[in-house]
Amino acid sequence: MTRCPGCLKPDHDTFCPKCHKALFGPARPRVPAVLPFTRPAYDKEKLAVTADRLSISGIQTKISLALVDGQLQMVNSGGRYILKPRPHGTFLRLEAAPVNEHLTMQIARQVFGISVADNALVTFQDGEPAYLVRRFDVQADGTKSLQEDFAQIAGRSPESHGANFKYDFSYEAIGDLIRQHVATYRVDLERFFTLVVFNYLVNNGDAHAKNFSLIRDDATGQYHLTPAYDLLNTRLHLPDETRTALELFQDEFETESFRANAFYAYDDFAELAKRLGLVESRYKRILETFIGNGDEVEAMIDASALSDECKGLYKAHVRDRIRALSHSLTKIR
Repeated sequence: MTRCPGCLKPDHDTFCPKCHKALFGPARPRVPAVLPFTRPAYDKEKLAVTADRLSISGIQTKISLALVDGQLQMVNSGGRYILKPRPHGTFLRLEAAPVNEHLTMQIARQVFGISVADNALVTFQDGEPAYLVRRFDVQADGTKSLQEDFAQIAGRSPESHGANFKYDFSYEAIGDLIRQHVATYRVDLERFFTLVVFNYLVNNGDAHAKNFSLIRDDATGQYHLTPAYDLLNTRLHLPDETRTALELFQDEFETESFRANAFYAYDDFAELAKRLGLVESRYKRILETFIGNGDEVEAMIDASALSDECKGLYKAHVRDRIRALSHSLTKIR
């Protein structure tokens, strides 16, 4: 069965009209889902761009793309798209990384209504898949909106806070920064909480301080939380990955539930929601949405291009987290 490389809807051998418009606007002719270059050509261009600093950000390399004469082409700067192919390295199942990230982003959007960067799964000319994401900070005229991640906002860097600067933080601390810098912080704190729980559900152990950002609205000058990005199930590649990239709470606080179970459960996320100032009825509804939508998540996994092995593992990982989120030591659920 052929599926749209954007939303995974069946019976599409290329982008469906909705996904094509979201990714490329009114571009004519229609942009193909097959890139006009091979993976070896990408590797050669990537090496030329980065010289002796070729590195892996997280577990993936990436390069900028621009739409040129109806096709996506590699550029040194100014591109409106980022391409992330299969990375090289010693992690497990790296061939699945692009599919994993695309699937996880689509689960966030389609099952849980989370705002995410527009994205798709494209292929090189030699058939290898790669993850494509449209930058939300670059406008059609090339201008770039001001965006800062929470490591920058908190003044954290390798020089000031050591090699683990983006991990030695907490989601509660990020919430405090949202309250300080966002005029409509009540809305964005709820969006942020939803994203923290989502990352827990899908086993994203790399949701660190640099993977959450604020962006300035060019019209109003106000800041708000960006669409989500860099969402994937890291446990597929790192089986011993920590359950969360950051601690939930500041000051080494632990709930009674965590002390008893040694994992985050319903009570922990309810406590985080309270500390973020969320309304009880709303955060309980959010938590129940994640607990109760396992079948929809698994249907998306089945629709993906993951191998049968990866599909089985992804489903097992989600079921494990649903069990954790369902457990309430203090019976407050």
